[in-house]
Amino acid sequence: MGFDATYYCPVNISKNKLVDYLKLLRYEGSGNEYYFYSEDEYKYLYGVAAYISENDNQISVWLRTSIFCNYFDLEFMNSTLRQLKRCFGGSFISDEGKNRYFTKKYKQNSPAERGCYAARFRLDNEFASLRFLILKYPDTDPSDKALEHIGVSSNASLLANISLTYASSIIENYFRELYIALLRYSDKKEKIINSTRFNNFDLFEVSEKKASIEQAVAFSKSFQNINKINIHFKELDSRIDIYGILSKPYRNRKETLFQTIDRVLEQRHALVHRLSVETRYKQQEALKDIQSIEIALDKIYEHICSVNNWPPLKDL
Repeated sequence: MGFDATYYCPVNISKNKLVDYLKLLRYEGSGNEYYFYSEDEYKYLYGVAAYISENDNQISVWLRTSIFCNYFDLEFMNSTLRQLKRCFGGSFISDEGKNRYFTKKYKQNSPAERGCYAARFRLDNEFASLRFLILKYPDTDPSDKALEHIGVSSNASLLANISLTYASSIIENYFRELYIALLRYSDKKEKIINSTRFNNFDLFEVSEKKASIEQAVAFSKSFQNINKINIHFKELDSRIDIYGILSKPYRNRKETLFQTIDRVLEQRHALVHRLSVETRYKQQEALKDIQSIEIALDKIYEHICSVNNWPPLKDL
């Protein structure tokens, strides 16, 4: 499902002219498939896809964006239709009707708010992929018991442990993206930049415009330890209390969400640096931890929204 529109070129317009114009509108691609996306101020969630086709000597462009798009995605789709019609003439048919632009209303939000939402938004697909991998190999294989009997890590246990490496990367990347979004628009930005010891490679990436200065700051910090993560956000905004939010009792569990993340990160370090595999850690343990991590990261997003008086958004 999504928002769709098809633009029909006049018969005298060549495909090359159309492609050149799409590129002027900042679409990238080749052949018959092009795509627009920009990270400018966290405006876009999905961007817009454009597919060119030729039937009976007439060229058409099918434009599409996701049903979960935001204001800027849909507005760029409207802008593309408007610009094509203005430049070449012709007509289009959208989900709204012939030559009718999309009118769905979305809230306008600040760039920092959009950046934090985008970081949270991407989590769903990342956790879904991880769950799919773990569930694909259940821990009921008879050969696993034989391996455990001779003191070798079973396939299920090894997979569950390895999955924590990916889960840890999700955690690290999520907090880094939140940090960058907040730093970019923070009144403490100058102070933090001046106190940062940059990596030479990161500075080179900034000079080549392959990374922003905020990204370079974030890459100079460790997001592989929950205690350090807590400190980084405290320095950025003293109101953000990751430890306090995640240390609250959760569903009568002995282990807090903060302790769960700390354990997962430490277990990942043990595997990567010492090749240490927790043999009793299998599918169900991994799935339980993934659920806890997802809940914890969602609570952090909601906490940041609360601190900044932003409504936790489901829809931008």
